[in-house]
Amino acid sequence: MKHGADYHKSEFLVRSPNGKEIGEYGVNKTIDSILKKAKTNLPHISPHGLRHTHAIMLLESGADLKFVSERLGHLTINMTADVYVHITKKYENENLLKLESYLT
Repeated sequence: MKHGADYHKSEFLVRSPNGKEIGEYGVNKTIDSILKKAKTNLPHISPHGLRHTHAIMLLESGADLKFVSERLGHLTINMTADVYVHITKKYENENLLKLESYLT
């Protein structure tokens, strides 16, 4: 509101103090700045890396693949499955246990 009526119209969440979009490199600089100020040894994770982490955590927590796909804005469940499902062994193991339970 401080920066005028057009401030909310952008799809970008992270902005500069004056309300302008800062783009991918600006977001990465902001993350680095926060990590430096926090005086932590945490690694830098890009926004895209955070997206992957979020998707994997959702899948490992038991979230439905269709829900994850919609949350990520993918056009198809197949796209989500192709990118994320093979990454997590926990997801694979849980589904094998479900099959084993069904068969016994």
